[in-house]
Amino acid sequence: MTEGTISSFFTKISNEVEKQMNDDLKCFGIDANELEILIELNHHQHGKTLHKLAKELHITEDKAKDIAKELVAKDLIEVNDKTAIDTEAGKDLCKKVEKHRSETDQTITGMLSKEETLSLTNLLKKMLKSSDNEK
Repeated sequence: MTEGTISSFFTKISNEVEKQMNDDLKCFGIDANELEILIELNHHQHGKTLHKLAKELHITEDKAKDIAKELVAKDLIEVNDKTAIDTEAGKDLCKKVEKHRSETDQTITGMLSKEETLSLTNLLKKMLKSSDNEK
């Protein structure tokens, strides 16, 4: 019973976070999926193949191609030989979103004590690590 409650709770949180994130990102002209690709590319100077992006973001390669097309149309990335690399505009946007996300994190953690924030962060990391190990 508890597992079902916890699972449904996490599903609701996940859906709400994605909805809030997409609403929040509208002012930047991107959505959460596009942001994830920009973040990945921002950390890799020589780009990444669409296959590798798909694998790391747990999406299909077709979905990665579709998102990449949207980002190319917005001049935020370039795709050459199935390798995506961010443009200067993409790098700039990523910096702006990162600053905005940092402010959002401060709002969220402002509701928690330092101990609660640390516990929540450690718990989420543990859950993600466990999830990655299962794959």
